[in-house]
Amino acid sequence: MVRTETAGAPSDAAGYTIRIEGEDPSPIGANGTVTVAALVAGSRTVELADVPAECTVDGDNPRSVLVPSGGSVQLTFTVTCPLPPGAVTVTTTTTGFLPDPDGYTLQVDRAPELPIGINATVVLPQLAPGPHALQLNGVAPNCTVADSNPRTVEVLAGAPLAVEFAVACVVGTLRWTEMTSGTTADLPDVWGSGPVDVFTVGEVETTDGGGVASLILHYDGSAWSQQFRQTDLQLRGVWGSTANDVFAVGFPLLTSGAVVLRYDGTRWAESQRFVSDFEEFSFSEIWGSSATDVFAVGTAFDGEFGRTLVFHYDGREWQRMAAPASTSPSLNDVWGSSATNVYAVGFDQESDPSTGVVLRYDGASWAPALQEENLLLNGIWGSSPTDVFATGFTVNDDFEVSGAVVHFDGTQWSHMTLPAVGLLQKVWGSGPTDVYTVGDDGLLLHYDGVSWTETHPTTRTLIGVWGSSPADVFLVGNRGTILHGAP
Repeated sequence: MVRTETAGAPSDAAGYTIRIEGEDPSPIGANGTVTVAALVAGSRTVELADVPAECTVDGDNPRSVLVPSGGSVQLTFTVTCPLPPGAVTVTTTTTGFLPDPDGYTLQVDRAPELPIGINATVVLPQLAPGPHALQLNGVAPNCTVADSNPRTVEVLAGAPLAVEFAVACVVGTLRWTEMTSGTTADLPDVWGSGPVDVFTVGEVETTDGGGVASLILHYDGSAWSQQFRQTDLQLRGVWGSTANDVFAVGFPLLTSGAVVLRYDGTRWAESQRFVSDFEEFSFSEIWGSSATDVFAVGTAFDGEFGRTLVFHYDGREWQRMAAPASTSPSLNDVWGSSATNVYAVGFDQESDPSTGVVLRYDGASWAPALQEENLLLNGIWGSSPTDVFATGFTVNDDFEVSGAVVHFDGTQWSHMTLPAVGLLQKVWGSGPTDVYTVGDDGLLLHYDGVSWTETHPTTRTLIGVWGSSPADVFLVGNRGTILHGAP
């Protein structure tokens, strides 16, 4: 009787062949038994044949045995074969904002890296049984791999193994780089039609020390350059309907009137100046739903209090709009989701104590949407009619200033929980889970849809914020400060 015992897995699953001198060959399994009867007594040669090349037979092969007369012999061939490799499938799943457009690379142990997409599957070369280290490389800074990375996996002989790398990418983790503005001007606002067409406005003291000059800077994707300069003018807001139709607003320091400048793609020129015999006009911001629906807001000072100033442009002419009868706040910012849903924010100077006010225009008239004592509002922006953010600060009885964000959810306004920060200026976002507001001492707050996070990418006061996308954000502020945020 001949037995075979095989450790491992031979590549030929059909088994082997027993060749006995003087007898016909007999097949035998990798772990089997064959009985050969009627052998003539004496010495015989037995060989285990058809053994795969990767396997080895313990002991002699062939080997001699002595068959006794009327007796039997038991012979065992022990075969050792390598364990089969394991089939390992690796999958990447990427969720969230700003995934790496170049994809990732996968490294197995210390082997050369293999390319793999952000949502892709690769089958690794066959891995020997045992532990192996898998590492996903090339992950963007704003993305995080769930669980461990690198990850040790145990490959079992011949058994398939599936490994998933889940990657979550979030916004608000941009890297901030200070840009060369070429000026020491204070820059309160920024807007662009895209990542390579960005405008910022502001003013700088003139060399004689007695006045100011307005500046408009333009970014073409490579560098900032000065497009416009005019003495005795302070520019505070900029907005455009297209790259070739951009408005800037402000007011002169020494003379009268609120000023609107307009850019046609080639040059800036004064489009309109508004003056009054009884009030001093100044514009602080501008926004529109289109080139024929533009709102410029600011303050009409009557010698005692600053009151609401809103002018509307319909594509042909500017007309002053009436303030609500119940309140007339000085306005600092304006934004809307459409021509019939426009918000402006500021504070009522005539009330005591000063009252923060949100005005809303419904396509027919302006009316107060929020009035709150000891609240001063500087900025407003929203992602939709039911997701609006107004930013500013509150003042308590001890005259302590605390940053404030009030949020409208389509039904009511409520204060959001913030870190302990000071005065907040403008606000902008790419969506409901990616919102920025800026303030003193280089303050930058980011909202991810759950909470606000504080950073300070500079020490200088930041006033304006705008971006073309979650991956392309600009911050502007005092002393020519311009920061660019990118992954």
